[in-house]
Amino acid sequence: MLVAGRTSTAATAAGVKLNAQSVSYHMNPLIRIGGRRIYPLPLIAKLQTDGSFRGRKDAATAFILYAPSGAHLIALKQPLYGAISSTEAEWASIEKGFAAAVDANQECIGIENDCLGVVSALINPDNRQRHEYARHYRHTILELTKKTLWTGIRWIPRKLNRADDLFHPT
Repeated sequence: MLVAGRTSTAATAAGVKLNAQSVSYHMNPLIRIGGRRIYPLPLIAKLQTDGSFRGRKDAATAFILYAPSGAHLIALKQPLYGAISSTEAEWASIEKGFAAAVDANQECIGIENDCLGVVSALINPDNRQRHEYARHYRHTILELTKKTLWTGIRWIPRKLNRADDLFHPT
């Protein structure tokens, strides 16, 4: 269900871009994957990540970090060399974005990604990963959570993932 601020859904259909503050969806809550606190602080930095894979020579990661106030802090698209699949690009996008959020001194972070397999692998600790790269990224991400007060993750639809927009500049 779409909840719009001052902008109507007709404006959305007309191609008006909406920012993270003006549109929100009623979706699943963030699921805790680590941190030193059990419950999140009331203000959470939002990290949206996405990976792109069009063959081994054309893979990239992108992420957008929003401060708890909703202000845009970092938006970055980087090439990813040596990736073997789109799933690896998704894992790498979360790891790179999360490391940047920790480096930016964000201690309560909500990660949003549109790859259900990667999100569920981070939520479910019993989910054994088949690929070495997935085990590596999962371990690195979970180690980074130890530097935060609280870290959570949730799946979002691709159309809500603004990090995907970094691959398609207008």
